[in-house]
Amino acid sequence: MAGSDFEPFKLEIERLYIHENKTLPHVMDYMASKYSLIKSPGQYNRQLKKWGFVKGRITADEWNWMANKQNKRKSNDKKESEFYVGGNQVRVPKLKKAKYRDAYVSSIARYSTAPSPKTPEGFFVCTPTSPGMDLTWNGPLPWLRFISFVRLKESRESPSPSSSLPIGSPHRSDTLTRIVNHELMSRLSTIIPWSKLGHPMDIHSSSQTSAALSILMPEEFRGQHNALATDLNGATNKGRERRALELFLLSNNIASQDPHKATKDNMRSDDERMMQMLGDYGWKDLAHVQTLLSTSEPTAEAIAEKVFAISLRLQHVDAVKMMLEVHRDLNTPLIESAPHGVLTPLQFTTKSHHERSEELVNLLISYGADVNHAGTEYPPLFYAIRKRDNRIIRALMLHGAIVTPSCLSIATHLQDIEVFAEIVNSSPSVNVNAITGWQSALAEAVKRRNVPIIEILIAKGANMDNMVSINFDGDIATTTILGLGAMSQSMDVVRTLLRACYDINPNFVRMPYISPIVIAVREGSVEITQALLQAGVDIKLADKQGKMTLLERAAKDCSTASLVPLCKVLIAYGAQVDRPLSAQKYETSALLIVLARKSASPEVVQLLINAGARVNDEYTKPPYTALGAAVEQGNEVMINRLFATGATFVGTKLEAIGRLRTAIYLQENGVLEGILRVSGPGILAAALLAKTTDLAQYLLEHNADHEERIENKAYFPYQQTPLEAATQAQDFTFVKRLLERGARVTDSVLGDAISKDPVILKYLLARFRGSAPTAVGAAVSCRASLQLLQLLQGTGLDPTGVPNLFQEYWDLDNFKLPLPESVLEIAVVLGTRETLQFLLQWAPWSPRLTGRALTIAIFLDLADLAEDILSFHPDLTQEITIKYPEGEGERQTYRPLEAAVNNQMIPVARELMKKVDVNYLGRGARRRTALQYAVEKGNMELINLLISTHKARIDGPPATDGGATALQIACLKGYIGITRRLLDLGADINEAPAKFNGRTALQGAAEHGRIDTLQMLLNEGALIVGEGEPQYRRAVELAERNGHQAAARLLRSWRDSVCLSSSTI
Repeated sequence: MAGSDFEPFKLEIERLYIHENKTLPHVMDYMASKYSLIKSPGQYNRQLKKWGFVKGRITADEWNWMANKQNKRKSNDKKESEFYVGGNQVRVPKLKKAKYRDAYVSSIARYSTAPSPKTPEGFFVCTPTSPGMDLTWNGPLPWLRFISFVRLKESRESPSPSSSLPIGSPHRSDTLTRIVNHELMSRLSTIIPWSKLGHPMDIHSSSQTSAALSILMPEEFRGQHNALATDLNGATNKGRERRALELFLLSNNIASQDPHKATKDNMRSDDERMMQMLGDYGWKDLAHVQTLLSTSEPTAEAIAEKVFAISLRLQHVDAVKMMLEVHRDLNTPLIESAPHGVLTPLQFTTKSHHERSEELVNLLISYGADVNHAGTEYPPLFYAIRKRDNRIIRALMLHGAIVTPSCLSIATHLQDIEVFAEIVNSSPSVNVNAITGWQSALAEAVKRRNVPIIEILIAKGANMDNMVSINFDGDIATTTILGLGAMSQSMDVVRTLLRACYDINPNFVRMPYISPIVIAVREGSVEITQALLQAGVDIKLADKQGKMTLLERAAKDCSTASLVPLCKVLIAYGAQVDRPLSAQKYETSALLIVLARKSASPEVVQLLINAGARVNDEYTKPPYTALGAAVEQGNEVMINRLFATGATFVGTKLEAIGRLRTAIYLQENGVLEGILRVSGPGILAAALLAKTTDLAQYLLEHNADHEERIENKAYFPYQQTPLEAATQAQDFTFVKRLLERGARVTDSVLGDAISKDPVILKYLLARFRGSAPTAVGAAVSCRASLQLLQLLQGTGLDPTGVPNLFQEYWDLDNFKLPLPESVLEIAVVLGTRETLQFLLQWAPWSPRLTGRALTIAIFLDLADLAEDILSFHPDLTQEITIKYPEGEGERQTYRPLEAAVNNQMIPVARELMKKVDVNYLGRGARRRTALQYAVEKGNMELINLLISTHKARIDGPPATDGGATALQIACLKGYIGITRRLLDLGADINEAPAKFNGRTALQGAAEHGRIDTLQMLLNEGALIVGEGEPQYRRAVELAERNGHQAAARLLRSWRDSVCLSSSTI
């Protein structure tokens, strides 16, 4: 059976076969009995080899391969090596001993350039990750003080269990340890966004782990990170060291940067794992926590904040009670909760659905939580109402919660009228607008179509004349509560409002007011429109509002079923049938819109004509005239009716003729020739695309194909020529006829033919000479075979020029590229490497065009394509601006070097660094220098290359909007090792932030809760008094707003000590 049958059980088989060292027969029996997975030994062996699950003694040949590989990589490529077998790393000391015991590598073999022997099954070799940092941790750091205190405390007490995991046999213990270790290493790999590590994602090397640790965490002693990384990569049970690492990450708010990990389930799983770990470390014991917090260490305080937040998220009442005994302030933002931001404990609890939520709410209030503290946005009552939790709503109100306007507005969403009545009775007023984002309670109730609540609010004196903002015709406008009622499409709501509405026609001076009737017509509601008109809403005022008259709007927006009765009502009440006569042409009319509908209503047309609609006016938008609209639809009934009422003007700017009988009719009435003189090619193209062969034949007989007759190209900017249409319709007969009549084969025609009948393509190619980038681009974008490109080349076709395949932008789902300026760019994005190589050789390309293609290739992380383009001497300064969907940074501009560093394409970046200015920043928001990108990715190899080899400027300035220096980036990311390195190299600790959306190094560390980085900056002279006062205040504000109260306290404490020192001098 297929190997995919094994995939769901991969981890279980790995556990049994590799980690618990079970025999294959044992594994087979276990899997068959527990999972009904019945396979032969051969199938198992093939799958185990495919996965690389190899165990047992490594053979002499395999040792020989490793020794040979290690020496050749070191001698020829100057690279060190790490070896893995079955996903597990072969230890270097073990490798060295075994190498000399079981393998002999001759000098000839060692330095030979001949191909190496085939890699043994299950083996893998890669280059170790090296941070390249030798750091000295000057000055006291909170973590080092804290862990020293903890270790001293542990040494004086009886040792706690190293793990809470159940321990069985030694094999079982090793298996669990290995799983926990690998899970931790996996999380480390998501904290630092490395993308080019040279080995599969499921292999976690000790060098990679050590590099990550050196970037994130200070060492207690030299070599600590290497030792811990080595132990984590094996089955060594380092429970205490693992927990210390987890606590450090927790205290510095360092978490995965992988957006796919930020799901609700993953966050809960992380919280549960962290709570288990904290229990192992003694953080579930009040005396222990009080002892640690008595040190007043920022690390202990930061951990306490996190423990409290985790306890609340898990609704762990006992843990919450314990933390309340030591927690200082319950009225500051503490718990991050998407999409609400950072909430106070009470806000968070009131928005959580849990059987013990009410108990927790009362508990928090008893410890001093303010029921009316709004934090950054809404008070706790708002969140309780939003969750429709009546228990919490009543508990908060019992403790004196004030019903704010936002609370009253959200309460209109409730279904329980009794609870709403309690809320509204406690509200000081029903006529105060809520803060931004919420309208008045009455407006919200109307939008919800909740008649009982509307009646309660009106009875309480809710103001019917409040102005309400709405989005109308793409613009922001205002209407009344009655207008919202019309928008609700609920007759019950409108009747309720009309009974209480005394001013039907309010006078809004200098306001873009939209009448309720306009809204009712847009919604196509005949009943509401009639009710409003009967109530006295001014129809003449309504006709002047918006971009259309009422009848025009009805003709455009209404369904077929409601169109006739709605038009009857509007005309009966005096709606404007036509706009006033004017020398200036209007865009359209109600009659024109009705005639242009797919199924024009004869009854509505007659209604409009009877009401005085003008039938011979010309308009500025298609179909331009009433008769023209009927002609395009091919509706002879309407044509006859219009002629009968005096219509004579067809116009000449038509886009189509509906059918053959209509064309004949026009010819008989002497107007076809005039139409074809202006619009013939477009009308013929439309007939060809519609495959109405008889009409197309008739039009051709009347010379509709003469392209020089197109006198008004401005009216049809994207209209196809007849030859393009015939080609797209694959009508070979018409293609030949048009060519015989003098039609020109253009690049666009060839582009249409690329994916069609090859006979048509060859026929067209034989009649074309010149540049055809659109045709070549079409061939590349549809991944045509190389033979097709060779065919195009063989005809002498020139691929250079700008391909015309897109109209406004190049949308690639997750982002948008600028329109391609050559087929090289299309080949990079949509083609193959073979295609690109062919195009590069086909014609001489300017450095600018190859440079653009190179930038795109690097941005898309296509290293092979980038290497191919580099050999054609591209302009390495070409910039490409990528547009992202709204809310994702909008746009980003790259040169090749910056894109290569951002994607961590080290070989490509290494070459580019030799040829361009590595300090280039460029203009635009969120720009980065190469060094700033390298720091952002935490890639020490690139950082070292830029600084040591290419002398990159340490303090390269930030972009004006959203920019940051290398140091500022390192600080906000929590990369304390990189921060230390940059400071040692002289980075300016007080560099000003970007003018817009920027942070100083101190502010970035405070905003993200990087306790140790914050302390390091303070130790190194970050200014917080005098000229540093604004920086200090902003840092405290950012820390508090984002729930990092320990960081804010650290800043205040440090400033107090600085001020005290100054006063004693």
